[in-house]
Amino acid sequence: MNGVEERQQERWTLKKGLSTSAIKWIALFFMTLDHIAAFGFEIPIVGRFYNPLRMVGRIAAPLFLFALVQGLRHTGSRSKFLLRLYLAGMGAGLFVAVTDLLFGDIVGYITPANIIFTFFYVALYAWAIEGLANAVRERNWRGAALAALCCALPLLAQPLRLELWELSRAADSIAGSFLVHNLIDSFLPTFNSVDYGWGMILLGVALYFAGTKGRQCGVFAAFCLVCMAGAVAGRFYYPIQDFSSFTMTFFSPSQCRMILALPFMLLYNGQRGNGPKWFFYIYYPTHRYVVSVISAVVQALS
Repeated sequence: MNGVEERQQERWTLKKGLSTSAIKWIALFFMTLDHIAAFGFEIPIVGRFYNPLRMVGRIAAPLFLFALVQGLRHTGSRSKFLLRLYLAGMGAGLFVAVTDLLFGDIVGYITPANIIFTFFYVALYAWAIEGLANAVRERNWRGAALAALCCALPLLAQPLRLELWELSRAADSIAGSFLVHNLIDSFLPTFNSVDYGWGMILLGVALYFAGTKGRQCGVFAAFCLVCMAGAVAGRFYYPIQDFSSFTMTFFSPSQCRMILALPFMLLYNGQRGNGPKWFFYIYYPTHRYVVSVISAVVQALS
């Protein structure tokens, strides 16, 4: 094989499969469909397709998580990666706080928890656990203490959140109280304020330590099977779904459809691809609000 043929073969290899960037765009597409249903269900045409849209929307979060894990394993600067996630999560939270304060009476913008902070905790715990294991192996007790402190951050933040929540009760209006709550969630996220809770964080950390694509897909498939088993058990013993935040979120027939993300993961080609760093973070809060505005306009005109 001559040099020209080798370059052609290399270009062909690069085209096969899905890069991390391509997986993000696919996840963004399904997230948009999901949020069109979640925030625009009162639009007649959206309401008719509500269930199918939410079903395919279950693909989005696992794909974003999978892409995140690939970034965690190959980033050149862990501190910058963590800072970017925190700033993006804070920005999304502040966007909600400001829009709720200024336009809450006009647009009923009720958002779920912040998934960017979910990804922030995946990164924090994956690297902290890895650092803790390495520090203990090397008998670096100062490094081990620092890693353990990082793992304890959500627990340390919870008492401060509770104190701030008590202060929010003194607000003169409901809008003021919501503002305080939104600000707390924007700066001091914990497991109770992130989307999908600790279950998604656990899955992300497990994917990180799985290492290879094949093992990651196996871990994800096993996680989905556990959720499916829980959903089936819930049909016979309903209280199992109310046992914890994990079972309530993941032991449901709708959430089990996240297994539909597996084929896209299997197509991952190990390449980063090209894509903007900040676009996905900006798109996340703004597109939800745009759908909410459109829904409010349609309701007003109907």
